[in-house]
Amino acid sequence: MIKIEDLVHAIQAAVTGANDALQGQAGAFLDRFFETVQHPVAEGEASGPPAETLRPRCVTMEYPSETPDGLKTLSVNVPLIAMVPIVHSRIEEVVFRSVLDVQQQDNGDVTVAFVPPAPKSGFFKRDAAAGAPTTTEIEIRIRGDESPEGLRKIVEGYTRALRAQIPG
Repeated sequence: MIKIEDLVHAIQAAVTGANDALQGQAGAFLDRFFETVQHPVAEGEASGPPAETLRPRCVTMEYPSETPDGLKTLSVNVPLIAMVPIVHSRIEEVVFRSVLDVQQQDNGDVTVAFVPPAPKSGFFKRDAAAGAPTTTEIEIRIRGDESPEGLRKIVEGYTRALRAQIPG
């Protein structure tokens, strides 16, 4: 038997941990599409640590371009963030269902225990008891979320920069 507060706290901690893991993907996202570049402090500026800048990870792709001299290949620097679909998730709802034995202790604490499944019956003990089966369910609904507006603007900017490199 555990206190009902402890059960609720454990469920809440698990949901918070799952949500933190989803939010942690934002840092991994930055590492996947950007690299950190250190810039030394310029002369005349107050001394301090070097400034960090995020530079987009790029690949160079060859793009065909028609010129008056015929078909030529043009090298285009493509930011990875402009090529990959970006998906964000968040936990929308958590539903916890269980059959519990609830008791109030002499000191006023409410405690709960999971009810064990009903014993099997039948010749080979395969047939379930006549009552409803005892189950515990945890249902977590994760919904795709829209990208934050700042991220959409960054992707749009890199997409425009990519288009500016391609003639036509």
